[in-house]
Amino acid sequence: MNLKAYISKERGRLTALSKAIGAHAPDVSRWADGKRPVPIQFGLPIEQATNGEVTRLEMFPIEVVAKVWPDLLKGKNGTVDRAAASDDTQPPVGGSNPNIKEARTVS
Repeated sequence: MNLKAYISKERGRLTALSKAIGAHAPDVSRWADGKRPVPIQFGLPIEQATNGEVTRLEMFPIEVVAKVWPDLLKGKNGTVDRAAASDDTQPPVGGSNPNIKEARTVS
């Protein structure tokens, strides 16, 4: 569930969430409306205060999650969880390391 849906679900949730995470209600409202991005330092507190109803994977782009909380993208066996990581990002085409030149056959 996204932050806006969570807040809209019940009267008083905006105030309660704001107090629980130590943020101002107008700021939380702007985050929920998409007028301002959720600051990274509030990602985990929001997830905890909502009992996991609003997750960091839902609040932040996958690139941010990968840099700040890479453990969220790991599956049980330590590999990347493709379901959690699926987003609009695509791996680069033509190899994974741009510094390595490919051998080309000249005819």
